[in-house]
Amino acid sequence: MKLTKTNSFLFVVLLVSIYAVSGCSFSLPKLFSSLFKNAPKVVENAKPVPEFTTVSYKDSAAVRFLVVGDWGTGAGFQKRVAEQMCLKAASERAEFVVSTGDNIYNRGVDSVNDPQWKTKFEDIYSCDALQVPWYAVLGNHDHRGNIQAQIDYHTKSPRWNMPARYYTFRKTSSNGVSVDFFAIDTDPLITAHWDFCAEQERWLKAVLQKSDARWKIVVGHHMVRSYGGYGDQQIIIDRIKPLLDEFKVDVYMNGHDHDIQYIKHPADAFYCLISGGGGEGRDTGYGEHTIFAMTNGGFNYIAISESHLYCEFINIEGKTLFATRISKLQSKG
Repeated sequence: MKLTKTNSFLFVVLLVSIYAVSGCSFSLPKLFSSLFKNAPKVVENAKPVPEFTTVSYKDSAAVRFLVVGDWGTGAGFQKRVAEQMCLKAASERAEFVVSTGDNIYNRGVDSVNDPQWKTKFEDIYSCDALQVPWYAVLGNHDHRGNIQAQIDYHTKSPRWNMPARYYTFRKTSSNGVSVDFFAIDTDPLITAHWDFCAEQERWLKAVLQKSDARWKIVVGHHMVRSYGGYGDQQIIIDRIKPLLDEFKVDVYMNGHDHDIQYIKHPADAFYCLISGGGGEGRDTGYGEHTIFAMTNGGFNYIAISESHLYCEFINIEGKTLFATRISKLQSKG
């Protein structure tokens, strides 16, 4: 379709109408500026980066992995981030990858044989260092396609893991430190599919209650907290946050905003890590409880030992812009 003043105006009117009736919490100004402004994107109200040091865990007993989200565009941006993921995974001997959703743009996949699996996953993350298990959750764009195909794709590519719309898996370090991951499907919360939500929440409460892991991490696509385009998602705060607080989850990881944010809200028992920089960048910002934020592409590297969780924030050029640690006592505080 040719872009004219008329259809551009209609598009804006449509977005405003959707915003008005959807009940979603997001910032129209930030989304508009990100959609229509050429790169690079900006981080508003950014504060000086705290002093930090990077540490290698490649020869340690730590559980080591990468986190990336909103990646499956097949474009050059995704490929550049993937190249740096390959280098980091190789240098730190990453054992697996966590995907925070929107795995395949723009409308998910049609089947396990959809050619997008090759062009947007297999061909891009083809280096030896990323031939490790990938654990994925569904995003809103994945829901536009055949979500069962994403669950079943493990039969075609064993490194792809999504055994169900919600599931749990455990990783244990060589010296016995256990980390439980709880993967959930947040899209039904946004689209008000309440029967599924109630079923998933009963499951999440049961598995969190049963878990005896040293560390607990919940992964979804939509955020609890954000100072990016979408802002806090009240429905996630209302329905999921109470379980994270009650069962002393250490970190909630998500994507959806196309940036990377690290937030510790005083009302939360857990930290929020947004990692949605795998395929595109958007404007983001610092808020009252931001520890660090970045945009224009990137991912996270995490190493977990008995005493702490170490996290690096790596940009599209492979530079670590920030690194931090969560101590076990601090994370439960």
